[in-house]
Amino acid sequence: MQRLRGDLLAGHYPPGSKLPAERDLARNYGIARNTLRRLLQDLTEEGLLDRQIGRGTFVRGLTPEARDPAPQALSSQLRGASPADLMEVRLIIEPQVAALAASRATAEDLEEIEGHLRRSLAAQGLAEFEHWDAQLHLAIFRAAKNALLLDYCSAINAVRSEPDWYRLKQRSVTPERRLHYDKEHSAIVMALRQRDGEAARRELFRHLSGIRDTLVSLEE
Repeated sequence: MQRLRGDLLAGHYPPGSKLPAERDLARNYGIARNTLRRLLQDLTEEGLLDRQIGRGTFVRGLTPEARDPAPQALSSQLRGASPADLMEVRLIIEPQVAALAASRATAEDLEEIEGHLRRSLAAQGLAEFEHWDAQLHLAIFRAAKNALLLDYCSAINAVRSEPDWYRLKQRSVTPERRLHYDKEHSAIVMALRQRDGEAARRELFRHLSGIRDTLVSLEE
């Protein structure tokens, strides 16, 4: 995803141009077509692409925010952090973001959050679960209506897609722990739906604390 986004930002595919066929893109980036479709959907939601049924996928004109290299710089900084340091930052920031989202989310925001929750609950395998887990957290950040915080979340998601991080999650996300995460995600979303900022903050803090403890124990 970072390679494809980088090519878009660098103008490899000019604004207004049509992307190559999915089979050609998948071959170029060395990924499966179903994975490519998920990435194209994510980039469409970011505003970088315009997918038109029956016509194909087109590159949109990039906004100044999209061209800003700050999120990429932040991703590089986070990529070198230890799991303990990364989770400490997440624990400081993300619970408060959930509290903001509880008061600022629109009905459409809540619908998007609940949709990502349903997909994460139904996910088959770790890769699919990780994708929708990341999208769920990203949707909560969108609902908080703060562009700087949204950049932070995008950087975190970029780190989560790194091979080393994914291998660590493969070791940590057992079937039993996956069920536990499903329950915690459901509790977070319920608090958001009820507009209970304190409950949303508390539930997300509890969720991230458990992840931190698990990841740190694997590093010891």
